[in-house]
Amino acid sequence: MPKIQQQTARFAAIETLCQLERTHLPAGSLFDKVATQCALVGSERHLAMNIIYGVLRQRQALESLLQSLCKQPLSRIKPFVHQALLTGLYQIFFLDRIPESAAVNEAVKAVQAAHLPKNLQGFVNGVLRESLRQKETLSARLHQDSSGIPAGQGRPSVAGAMDGAGATAFLNHPDWLVRRWQKRYGEEEMRRICAINNQQSPLILHVNTCVTTKVQLMAAIAQEGIVVQPGTYSEDALVLPEFHGAINKLPGFAEGHFQIQDEAAQLIALLLTPIIPNGRYLDACAGVGGKTSCLVQLGAAAHASIAAVEPDPQRLQKFRENRQRLHPDAPVTLYEMDLQNFAQSCDSPLDGILIDAPCSGTGVTGRHPDIRWNRQEHELARFQKNQLALLEQASGLLTPNGILVYATCSLEPEENEEVIALFLDRHPDFITEDCTPFLPQPAQELVRDGFFAPRPGPTIDGFFGARLVRVEKDSSVT
Repeated sequence: MPKIQQQTARFAAIETLCQLERTHLPAGSLFDKVATQCALVGSERHLAMNIIYGVLRQRQALESLLQSLCKQPLSRIKPFVHQALLTGLYQIFFLDRIPESAAVNEAVKAVQAAHLPKNLQGFVNGVLRESLRQKETLSARLHQDSSGIPAGQGRPSVAGAMDGAGATAFLNHPDWLVRRWQKRYGEEEMRRICAINNQQSPLILHVNTCVTTKVQLMAAIAQEGIVVQPGTYSEDALVLPEFHGAINKLPGFAEGHFQIQDEAAQLIALLLTPIIPNGRYLDACAGVGGKTSCLVQLGAAAHASIAAVEPDPQRLQKFRENRQRLHPDAPVTLYEMDLQNFAQSCDSPLDGILIDAPCSGTGVTGRHPDIRWNRQEHELARFQKNQLALLEQASGLLTPNGILVYATCSLEPEENEEVIALFLDRHPDFITEDCTPFLPQPAQELVRDGFFAPRPGPTIDGFFGARLVRVEKDSSVT
């Protein structure tokens, strides 16, 4: 495709969705590159991201609408045209503030900017204008039982329909995931999770208590006319339910007064408490440093030293940027390597290790809707193997009575309870401890069978956390 430059938000959204279908890479990283090429800034960038994530959250519903408007199978439509139609339909049926004429015209202009033939521009124009003529009828379909719609690639099955009680008629999740959740949680809870995932997640801040207080930050944000509320579960969380602007424009951003972090991610580091005075702690899968920052805050009063391991160059760069903004003077040592290499060179035992393991991400498909379409059920076995390897590598680094916290943002038992059971079977020197006493009272209701296991909710992602303790061997036993 020719080099993209100075293009519109709609073009950027369509191009990102095309690349996502082709590569199955994370939507966020794909969009960052496309947005830079298109020179998107401010409101245009926000609009493009809103459209991308909206299309992904409503994909089955949009595909069904599109098929009802087209005579040929959707598989025969060129990818760019296909995504242009989906983005147009999303704006027409799901975004009240976008004029219908703009949704149609901008989709046609995007097809033109992609240097596609005039007949395809006319096709996009015709389909979207026909959707306007049928809008009342088609809108009613979105809220009816869709059990008569045939299943197939990108289409809802019978299990993907709602009962017509006023909610959308489509679960907008792949059938394999719906079946798993239905079997494990029951019909009602499965539908609730899907419905939550199909809503735009609110912005959640984690207050950096090393430099400010929750009350001070709330006041500063409210003074700007922004609606701000305390979090539901984390004592250091703030929720901005209506904010959709640039994060770096919020008061206190440059000064490091907060980071963007879901409540579940804020709570997981508490499973390492109480922090031992002058203790040594490791964030074994640091990423961009969100949970490292949590450890810094928890360990500040105890003068704990924090180490972080991360091998990915792009994440390392963001880690350094976040550390400089949030905790420029904190005793954090960053190791540019993976955990296996760190374990081979570590010569002093650690008091606590946090493993936020790479996983399927099925608990965060509301915040990252591309995940639900990028994952396949057979991948769970591969994730489990890698997760067990991380626990193995970390297990030998702890002092006696040291704490190992294992976490994922997955809802799947293969990556959670099964991983813990397999690890404990191989390591009789470890036991699990109930997570309840280490969490604030509102979050204690999220503990199931001793594990921290919230399911997706209005202000919290689906998550899993286990607290493992290395038992000190009794030297008197022979």
